[in-house]
Amino acid sequence: MLKKNLVPLILIVLSLLMLIGSNESRLKKAGWMGNTVFFPFVRSLKAVETRQELKQEVFSLRKRLAETTLENLSLQNELKQYTSAFSITYDVGEVDLVQAEIIGISGQYQELNLIVDKGIGSGIQIDDPVISANGIVGKIIQVAADHSIVLPFSNPRFQLPVMDSRTSVQGILQADINGAIAMNLIKLGSDIAVGDTIVTSNLSRLYPKSYPVGTIKRIRESQDNLFISADINPFTLVENLEHIFILKKAVKNESQ
Repeated sequence: MLKKNLVPLILIVLSLLMLIGSNESRLKKAGWMGNTVFFPFVRSLKAVETRQELKQEVFSLRKRLAETTLENLSLQNELKQYTSAFSITYDVGEVDLVQAEIIGISGQYQELNLIVDKGIGSGIQIDDPVISANGIVGKIIQVAADHSIVLPFSNPRFQLPVMDSRTSVQGILQADINGAIAMNLIKLGSDIAVGDTIVTSNLSRLYPKSYPVGTIKRIRESQDNLFISADINPFTLVENLEHIFILKKAVKNESQ
């Protein structure tokens, strides 16, 4: 309590001392107190003002940086949408691409599906193939008025005929319960190699032929001595997706 009242008491005493003596002596006292007693307070006040000004300046700079970042992100997103919509090249005739945003996930950990914000109202149908700008994503398995469920290739329930783009060797793309992607049922002795690009097969009724899937990172022999498998690095990382494209008017038959 004493410490809290000490400074006010000192200031009161000093103020009273200022009233004692002649005008000349009071001026000298004022100069002395200004340079000794009150100077630290004045300096502290100026320091506070300077810090406030610096804080305001930093705030303004951060605000501008945020605005610039948002502007850049907006431009990048527009560029991504433009390049994604127009850089998809495969020979399937006329195909409508419906861009959709991923708004959630469903299912168990090993069998996660994607929820997207386009549904019947956008002309989406079950078995419509889903892609990204980089490669395949999956297919539509449920449709509601304003949203749909996508079965991604990272889900073990998804299977797709694929082939080696260099040699046309065929296989089946499927994930295991840990989400690792592999090309299975490759005939023993087939001409495949690490680094080869894997694309959708001409046997697929879901996707157009030769749409990118990924690259071979390892080749494994099976125990039956009939087939081999290839571990795949997919071009699309499902867990990083924010937007996808749904293909309408793609060629469809009874099977993939």
